[in-house]
Order: sequence, then structure tokens, then C-alpha cells
Amino acid sequence: MFRTAVGAAVAVSAGLLAASPAQAATGTITGLAGKCLDVAGADSADGTAVQLYDCNGTGAQQWTVGGDGTLRALGKCLDASGNSTADGARAQLWSCTGGANQKWTVTAAHDIVNPAANKCLDATGNSSANGTRAQIWSCTGGANQKWNAPAAQTGETCWATHYGPQPPGALTASGEVFDNNADTAATSLSRRPQLPFGTRVQVTNAANGRSLVVRVNDRGTFAQTPQEPKCLDLTDGAFSRLGGTLNPDDGHVVVTQTVLD
Repeated sequence: MFRTAVGAAVAVSAGLLAASPAQAATGTITGLAGKCLDVAGADSADGTAVQLYDCNGTGAQQWTVGGDGTLRALGKCLDASGNSTADGARAQLWSCTGGANQKWTVTAAHDIVNPAANKCLDATGNSSANGTRAQIWSCTGGANQKWNAPAAQTGETCWATHYGPQPPGALTASGEVFDNNADTAATSLSRRPQLPFGTRVQVTNAANGRSLVVRVNDRGTFAQTPQEPKCLDLTDGAFSRLGGTLNPDDGHVVVTQTVLD
């Protein structure tokens, strides 16, 4: 462990750290090989393909899990093509109609089910290649039907800070060479239980709704106190992508953190 947390002490209530339902129902939906459910070409036209793609933080990968059973991106709904309930019906983006082919249930087992078809959202051919189409298929429990969706989880609200400059070749507590632009993070030593190295955590900025998934590869040296209740120390790159300011006097944001696996 080579580092100390950055950011000024922030006076907030200890109650901020209480576990609570995730406030943001918007964020990425990740599936096979950690890739994101994506609207092809960020095109909001009716009929645009929905696919797997490398996570890139764009609006084409931001999904809102609605209380009405819809999954929405770019202002439109995830839709089973042609109102079909057959295996292999393609998933697409379409204007929201309220139809049964646009209703989805996110289960605790990480399935996304279309109840009308009684089928699961599925990465075609068990492929994780960029551009793999999403479809509906009879639920098998396979990895290509498992998804981490924002409303399927619960989270904690807390402060996240950022590392700041580190010496060349510095190592994290896990032994990795530190990369200040990677989507990685350190967790507070005061957290009980400690998150194992490799744990993926979805982090959502409470102020702007921006969300990304980081991997834990370090331990913080900071103590979590009512005066400075920090839970994550993010790389400068990840912190910036969430909309944080890289400023030693203002280097903290309120986030919801959700442990994915």
C-alpha cells in the first residue's frame, strides 16, 4: 500500500453512510465479459439495434429502469422486435408504446425477463464480441443472460475522492502498477467487511447521475469518520469521468456505490 487519500475534510452527517435503496435508477447495464448494453451508433431512430459493446460512458449506454417496467435509453424503450415472443426475437430501440414487448423485470438472479414471452434478454450466440445483438431467448441461466442493472441492486451513499499525482511505477496494495486513468479504486480500510481485490463496484455521482463500474485494486489509508466519511478513492480518470473536479480543495463527490460481484 503506497498511498494516502486526497481531498479536504468534509463535514457531513454520519447518517450519510447508511445503506439504502439505490437513488438512481439510471446507469449502465453490464453483461457478458463486463461489456455494456449499448444502442448501436448512439442512434435514437426506431429499430436501432441493441448490442453488447465496450463500456465507454456515453449516453447510448445509460439505461433508466422505470417503475412502469420499461428499460429506456436515449428517450426510447428497449423493445422485442415485431412484438414477437419467439426465441431469437431481436432487441431494439423503439418509441415507447406501453406494449407487453417493452416490459421487463430485473430479477435478483440478474436476469432481465420479458414476462409476456417468459424469456430472458440474451447475448446472441454466447458471444461477447462488440456488436453482438441482444435478443430474447428461453431462460437458461447461462452467463450470456446475466446482467447487472442499476435497479437490481442496493447501494450506499458516501463520499468518493481521487488519488491525485502519484510517482511513476507506484504499486497498488494488490501489487498492480498504478494507472491513474484506469477505472479502478481503493476502498477505505475502515470498511467492514473489506471488499476483495477484483470486486466490481458501480459508482453513480448523486449530483449528475453519471455512472461507471470500477474494479477494486487498492486499500486506502484514510479513516472513515463522521467528519470525513470517505468510502472510495478513485483514479483521477474515473473521478473526472464521473464529473468530479480535480482540485485538492474540492476533490470529493457524493456517490452511490453498488457492489456488483
